[in-house]
Amino acid sequence: MSTPRRSPPKRRGRAASLALLAALAGCAAPPAPSPAPPARPPGVATVPNTDETGGVCPVRRSLPPTPTPPRRILERGELVAGVDPSDATMSHWDAQTQRFEGFNIELMLAVASALWPGDDPRARLTFKAVPPGQGAFTMLEKGEIDVVATSLTASCERARRVLFSNDYLDSGQTVLVRRRADGTPEFAGMEQLGGRRVCAAANTTSLAMIAGYRTTGGLRPVPVQAPHPVDCLVMLRQGQVDGVSTDDNILLGFARMAPDTTLVTEAPRPERRSCAHHRDENCTWFTDEPHAFAFHLTEGRELTSFVNHVLAQPRTATVWQQAHDRWLAGHRDRGMPSPGPATTRWPPPDPTPTTPRPAD
Repeated sequence: MSTPRRSPPKRRGRAASLALLAALAGCAAPPAPSPAPPARPPGVATVPNTDETGGVCPVRRSLPPTPTPPRRILERGELVAGVDPSDATMSHWDAQTQRFEGFNIELMLAVASALWPGDDPRARLTFKAVPPGQGAFTMLEKGEIDVVATSLTASCERARRVLFSNDYLDSGQTVLVRRRADGTPEFAGMEQLGGRRVCAAANTTSLAMIAGYRTTGGLRPVPVQAPHPVDCLVMLRQGQVDGVSTDDNILLGFARMAPDTTLVTEAPRPERRSCAHHRDENCTWFTDEPHAFAFHLTEGRELTSFVNHVLAQPRTATVWQQAHDRWLAGHRDRGMPSPGPATTRWPPPDPTPTTPRPAD
């Protein structure tokens, strides 16, 4: 039985930021400073610097794949996915088509097609807007959604709270800055942002990584916390921060939305570079960001294993490449990741323990 398509929930704070961003989009450069500072989204805060890096460690192990669909999902006749309605590359609400579009949406449609072969996958999918980072986990735990399909980094810390699928996209954290009149970035890279205000969303690994970055000169960026990455983009264009730092795939979409911004071009200092999954030498990533779908810690094992099965299918590899060409053109990953070794234990044990990186 088909389920009616639901419109994304209305959020006054987010709508205000998006409206302001749309108004700013017609300008070629940020507005000149005025005596009265521009309004900031509610919840913006400066985060104290810390020597910690947030306890983040990559998770590239998941449960073994299985072709058996979860009975509770089939009986309900619907898969409910939590998405970010303003992520231009991964998942966003398209006003023209009146539906969600993006890289993650394409993969969720592939999962729905595997669950209900022959049916219209969009008729079987319900999308719900969720907060960024770990904010979506509460909805998952309450049973409001079946899967978090945002631009979510898998980490050992988060694996204590949710199950992760296999890694489906390799990315890394970098920085978006304002573009000068000649087209060059106002700041070449993270090394020039010591002492400068750099924004990221609350409850994300990005915020911790900004706080833990020390430049060659010894200065650290000043981390600024906002409710959502798109709030950071608005603040960047208003001159309230000097950079927005999060995953490259998200910032790629922001740069398309705001042509007066650009990604940095200079690599981080050598010991902070994270380029193992980057396809060329022009790498500005300073973290490793394996992207995975998240599921309920105790009730989501069957769905996790089934999604891992879908991700391993040749037809999904075709969907992945077509979606990457459409939504992530210019993203310099090395292609669809191969699944890591399967595990039945969760959180997955680290087979090669490493000494924690000392604070720098």
